[in-house]
Parts: sequence; C-alpha cells; structure tokens
Amino acid sequence: MEAHSTERSSTVARPVRRRTPLACDTCRRQKEKCEGGPPCWRCQRLGRPCTVRGHILPRRSPARSQTETAEEQPTPESQSRVEGLEYIVRHFMGEVSLDEENVRRIVARLGSTPQGEAPNVDEPFDVQFVSKNIAHYSGEFSHWNFSQKLRRKIDCQIERFGLTEIHQVKEYWRPTQLQSSTLVVSQAMNHLPPRQITEFLVSMFFKYAEGNMFYMEESWIREKVERCYDPATEYSLSDIPWVCSVFAVLAIGTQVAHMEDSQSAATEDLNVCSEDSVGLSLYHIACRLVPDVILVASHESVQAFLLLALYALPVSTGGLAYSYLGIAVKMAIQNGMHRKYNGGGCDAKVIETRNRIFWSAYTLDKRISILHGRPASIARADISTDIPTDTDLFPSPKYANMVAFIKLGSWLGEVSETLTLLRSCPKRFIFEYLERLMETRTHIAEWWSSIPECTDTTPKKPLFRQNCHLKLAYLLVYIYMGRPFIFADDWKGSQHSNQANDPRVTLVQSCVQSALEILETLQCLADNTGLCRASYTEFSSCRAALLVILAERLNSRQLHRFEDELGRGMALIRRMAGGSSNESEISYIQSLDAAIRQSSLTSQGDSIPNNEREQSAYAQFKNWTQAMKQDTCPGGLTELSSFSPLSFFNSDIGNMSHTAGGLDQLADLASTDWFGGDFALPPDPFARSH
Repeated sequence: MEAHSTERSSTVARPVRRRTPLACDTCRRQKEKCEGGPPCWRCQRLGRPCTVRGHILPRRSPARSQTETAEEQPTPESQSRVEGLEYIVRHFMGEVSLDEENVRRIVARLGSTPQGEAPNVDEPFDVQFVSKNIAHYSGEFSHWNFSQKLRRKIDCQIERFGLTEIHQVKEYWRPTQLQSSTLVVSQAMNHLPPRQITEFLVSMFFKYAEGNMFYMEESWIREKVERCYDPATEYSLSDIPWVCSVFAVLAIGTQVAHMEDSQSAATEDLNVCSEDSVGLSLYHIACRLVPDVILVASHESVQAFLLLALYALPVSTGGLAYSYLGIAVKMAIQNGMHRKYNGGGCDAKVIETRNRIFWSAYTLDKRISILHGRPASIARADISTDIPTDTDLFPSPKYANMVAFIKLGSWLGEVSETLTLLRSCPKRFIFEYLERLMETRTHIAEWWSSIPECTDTTPKKPLFRQNCHLKLAYLLVYIYMGRPFIFADDWKGSQHSNQANDPRVTLVQSCVQSALEILETLQCLADNTGLCRASYTEFSSCRAALLVILAERLNSRQLHRFEDELGRGMALIRRMAGGSSNESEISYIQSLDAAIRQSSLTSQGDSIPNNEREQSAYAQFKNWTQAMKQDTCPGGLTELSSFSPLSFFNSDIGNMSHTAGGLDQLADLASTDWFGGDFALPPDPFARSH
C-alpha cells in the first residue's frame, strides 16, 4: 500500500488521547506513546507508513473540516468496537488485509453462498434401528458410513441395469459368541425377594429416589416385575438389560427405605442398618449381568447403567458412579441417542423414551464431571437430539421439574466454561469475563423466577421434596460461581477491591448467601420429610455450604461468625454421614469438627411412646431383613452398613467392638488405605440351597 502524502500533515487534527492495545512499529522503535489508529496520529501527521508487526494499516479518510459537529466525529467507543471486530476477523481468518477493498471482496464472497446450500462433502451421520430397543449409529466420515454409501451406489447400478440382487449381508454384527447363556437370567431370578417386598422397594424408588430425573416409566418397571414373578416367562439374552435394571431398582430401594420410618433417626444408627447388606446383595446380582448388558447395547442397557450409577452415587461419586455414567453416555452414543432421529418407522414413544434417558444420563454425567473436576463424556456441540417433550404418555417425573433440572445442568456448564476461560485469559480480559459471569448470574435469576411451579418449596405440597432438590441444585450454581474468588488474595489487595461495583465482591457475597439458603432448605426438608442418607443432592449441597461458610468465617477472622449456622449444618450432615463411605468425605467431616470445635452434636427429639401400632410396609421389610440376617449370620455379629467406612475392613476384624467408638476415632486411622486390600463380601441372603 502506498505511503501517506506529506502535504496533509499540517491539517490533521489531533484526536482525543487514548490508549491502544498494540503500538505501531515506528512508535515502538522510537519509544513514543502510540495513540492508536489506523493509522496512529503521529504517523498520519508525519505522513509516514503506519505498520503493526509489518502490516501496513489502512489510511484514514481525509480530515474533516473544523465545522464538523461532534456527532459526526467517530467516538472512542465506536473506534474500539471496530478494532475489536478486526481482532475477531484476524483470529478466525488469519492475518488478512482489512483495507476497504479486501473487506468488500470478503463480504461479496460470503454473500454469494446461499444459506442452506448443500455442504461440499455429503457425509451425514446415520441412525438405523436394528430392533425396537437397539439402534446403530455411525458418525460422519466413518468406515461404516462410507461402506453404506458404496452399498447404495451398487444398489442403484443393480436397479438401473436389472441385475440380480447381491446376497444379503449381516449389517449389524454383535459378538454373540461372548454372550452368556440364558441360564444367568434364571439364576438371577432365584434371588428375587418375596413379591410384597419387591413391590415395596419399587414404590420406595419412585417416592424418594427418582427425584427430577427420568430413569424409566413406573408402568414399564411394574410390567417387568410382573413378568419376573410369572412362572411361564421365558427369557432371552435381549432381556438381560431390563433384568439388571429390576435388581438395580430394588437395590436403590433399600438405600431409601429408611425414609418411610419417620422415627428412624431416633431409633437407629444410620451406619448400622440391616437393609444395607440386602441392598449390597441385590447390587451384586445386577453386577453379574453387566458384561451381557454391554453386549446387548440397547437403550435399556443405558437405563441399567444409569441406575447402577444412581446406586453408586452416595458410595463413590467421582469414581464408580462417574464410570457408570461414562458407560451409559457412551452406550447412548452407540445407539445414536445424542442425535435427532429423522427417519420413519419408529414409534414416537420409543423416540421420547430415548430422548429422556439420554438427557438424564448426559445431565447427571455433566454435573458430576463439573463438580468433581473431571472431563465430561460428550461435548454439548455434539448433541442434536430434542429436549424431552410434554406428553401424557410419561406421567413421571413431572415434566416441568425434569426440564428445569436439565436447564440447571446447562447453566452450570456455562458457568464452568466461563471460569475456565477466565483462569487462562490475559489480564486485560479479566473484567470482560467477570462481566460475562455477572450477566449469566442475572439470566439464571430471571429464569428461576419464571418457573414458580418448580420453585414452590411449601411443605405438604405434592412436589415439595422434588422442588427442594431443584432449589439445592440452583443454589449450588451460585456457590460454584463465587467460590473461586473467596481466597483470591491477589485481587483483594488491588485497587479494584475498594470499589463497591467489583463483580468479584458480588459473586462472593452471593456464594455465601446461597450457602446459608442451602442450610435453610435442608432444615426445612429435615423438619418435614426427613433427610436421606443416600441422597447425593442433599449431602453434597450440605458439604459445599459448610465449606463456604467456614471459608468466609476464616476470611473475616471472626471466630464466632456463623456459629449457629455451622452448628446447624454440622447437625444436618451428621444425620447424612451414613450416605457416603468415601474416605475423603469422612475426613472432611472430621476436619470440620476440629475446625469449629464441636466434637459431639446430637439431634434432640421427643421420646417415642412404646405403644403398639399397626405394622407398616417398612416394618414388614425390616422384619424380613432381620430374619434374613439371622439366617445368614448365626453368630449374631453386628452388621455394618455398606455406607459405613468400617465396612471396608476385613471381616476378620469382626470380633472387634464397633459400638464403643464413633467417627471421632477414625482420625487415628487416617493413614490406613481402606481401598488397598481385599475384603470379604457379605453372604448372599437370597441364595437358595440346592
């Protein structure tokens, strides 16, 4: 590009002085302050070429007359916007020239391509149903897609020339030689509990465990249970996934069965529950079917792994449950459940079932991945399937709550993405990402206020518990958003820390306020329906709230701040301590005890009158588990809950007394590797003698 003429140098008016993000080459060499461009004021005044990193900047338009009004002059804001747009263009297109002629050429080229035109390469994904429950998915540019394309070309040639059709090819091959015999299903059926116990556990699953996610339709699982108790039923290998799901549902039912006894917290230690050994045996039966569930690879297989993940959530969230969820999502991808199905010949209810199962698996996998710092199994950009639709064919769970939970997962993902970008961005972009966080925070609050049917946490309402869980997930987004700035001392001592409008101050305050609201919500749950020791939502929310409150208390250097809130939170989490046997979580409880100097918190309650009352369904279930325990444990040793950390010790230590000590004694065992050695599995209470 030609140099600027010197004859205009005296007529150039000096613009308003402002900083430029990148000085031109000449000003940098002469160590002069560059005042931006293009070109910069000095280069324009002196009539010299203005280059940035060797690229000549386009010249300005001729200087306007002094009578030009201020409205006609380009404002610093508009000039900054132009520079930002040029930066974006160069980021995506490289170091291209952005002079007026080249920009016109680029725009013309983009405009000459009509929207909706067929892509340059015709290679779409393919989803074909093998059966009602099994579909085959092949992505773009895969071997399978190319082979199918070749097959269609050959079929066209055969049809065109009237040739004999080639022999049929087995298109969807499964490694059937690796599958077990149907005997494994019959063996599993021998371990089913009595019919009334099964019905009770299934009802407990939908009452306390289902929550706001879709695992299966209640009518579907009850139909499968009916088949299980029908002696005329014949099983095939394709039935293995739903049989696995039945035993997983029963195992989960034992985890939440204690919720049916309103006095369980006062009458029984949550770490010593007789039903846990029964649940563990049911879980082991489901696990024996896992290899064949993987081989069948249907959407019912996705259901099975989703249920196994739900059982493992309170036991090993970031480990076993995360692995089960990863398998569920990968198997959903194998069935093409993550892509929108546009073919015909498939029942609409099957498509809706696939969509609901996929979004439940994806949302839970994404949530666990973010909160536990692990990569997600699939990116949002790879998903094109529809959000579940509202239909009377699926009465459970409530549609509005399910969609709200999916949306909360989306908000959490957006916050996580922004925090990741903020962590590695240049300093000049920090406040831009902070403003983006503040905008997201505002959008979340507006969305939450727009769904009053899901935010009503009035006790005695039909969806009181589900709405409370939604609120806990909602508040946890604010905690996740503000928690990174609690200990950020590098900005607290800066010049921005004294400004009342600093976004980081607002985010931290919102984080602390959300932690206090979480404790209030949990207390409301405890007073009305009780807390569930197997609820990951309740336990993880309480843990996150206590950590934030303790951190804020430490920052303020006020030892008695939030004293009442911490005491109430510790009482709540002790009631849920049986919900996790993870060593780190038990150590966390101990560290909180030491930090707030409260080593013994007990819940107070009225004495229970010892009058006789009609035996409830839960009481019948308890009597049955006690009877099974006496049959399998004639020595009368105390059984430990599968949630208790003491259950990970070798059974040879069973003669030791576990009743004398409490969780406080676990501090002496901090160096013990509970997961390193072998341990004896509990006996199977369902095994029949032959």
